Amino acid sequence: MNTPEEEAALAGMLRLWARLTCADLETAPWDPAAAPPAVLFWDLDSRLPPPQLPDGPSALLVCSSSSQAAIDSYSLHPDGFLHKPIRQEDLHAALRRCIKVWWDALDRLEILSDRLRVRLPLCDLVWAEGARRGCLVHSSHECISNRESLSALEARLPRALFFRCQRSFLVNLTHVQKLDSQGFHMSDGAVVPLSRNSRAAAVQAYQRLRRLME
Repeated sequence: MNTPEEEAALAGMLRLWARLTCADLETAPWDPAAAPPAVLFWDLDSRLPPPQLPDGPSALLVCSSSSQAAIDSYSLHPDGFLHKPIRQEDLHAALRRCIKVWWDALDRLEILSDRLRVRLPLCDLVWAEGARRGCLVHSSHECISNRESLSALEARLPRALFFRCQRSFLVNLTHVQKLDSQGFHMSDGAVVPLSRNSRAAAVQAYQRLRRLME
């Protein structure tokens, strides 16, 4: 980054992103002698051209306080452009676009489904509901039958990100698009209802996460 203050701010945002995404990644200043990074951030305001990354699983994200720099950066073939000051929401969107380079760093949940063991990235667990025998885990792509109870599943999840909104339902707060009188509106289109007793705690947990994102 162009200044130590901007570098520290970006490092803090990246640590928050890793926490919310459940990704085991480290942040460090660029070192050309070290192994290639999964994602390299480069500030175009520094006037220094970004280094040529070696072939392999790496992504380049560039940033600048100038809108013109977004057009000028096309010649660098970056994986994304971030306008300064960088917003947490924009950072999340840019990193999602290059998920292929950090996919293996995701924390995963092992689920015993019938006779198969599924290793689901925690960030892909949208919501879960209790069932007659165990629970049903809803990911971004499918519904997985899980032999363990919803309470047992909840005990294996980070409490800061996953909220038990009533006896039969649990949600990943990072997948909540909005909260209203109907309940949690999830990223997969589902609406997960709230119990009367859990509404105040649900609003508090959701607003706390939104403040972090902002």
